[in-house]
Amino acid sequence: MTHPLPTLERLPRGALTLFRILALIRMGLYGALSFGVALALSFAGVEHWPFLVPCAVVLGLSVLTAWYPQRAHERWGWALREHDLVISHGVLLHQVVSIPAGRIQHVDVHQGPIERALGLARLQIFTASGRGADGEIPGLTRQTADALRERLVRREADDVV
Repeated sequence: MTHPLPTLERLPRGALTLFRILALIRMGLYGALSFGVALALSFAGVEHWPFLVPCAVVLGLSVLTAWYPQRAHERWGWALREHDLVISHGVLLHQVVSIPAGRIQHVDVHQGPIERALGLARLQIFTASGRGADGEIPGLTRQTADALRERLVRREADDVV
C-alpha cells in the first residue's frame, strides 16, 4: 500500500536562479576539462578531431543547463509533519526521504557565497548514522531555513525530555 505524499512546501523562485548559476558553473568546469583533454590529445599527436569533443560536451551541457534547473526546482519540496520531515526531489530519479523527528541529532544552516548573494541558505539534517547529512534542502530563504532549523531543534529537545 502506498501512502500519498503530504502537501509539500516548494522552494522559492530564487532557488531556480541558484540552480541555474550552479549549472553554468558546472558547464564551464566540464567544458574546460574536456578542452584540456582535447588539447593534451592534440599535443600527443592525435589528429584534429579531439577538438570536436569539447564542442559536443559544451553543446550537451548547454541543453542540460537550459532544461535541468527548471525541472529540479519543480521537483524539490518538503513537509514538516508531526513526527517527521519529508523531503522530495529528483528529476531523473525521484527520491522521497522521511527523517523521523526522534532520530535527528542536529540541524545546520549553511550559506555559500552564491547563496549568500541571493539571500538563500541550505538546511542540512543529521541523524546518528554518522555518514554525513541525511537530508538537505537547498535554496531556502535564510529566514525559512532558520525558522525550520529552530522548529526541528525544538522538536529534538522535546523528544529527549
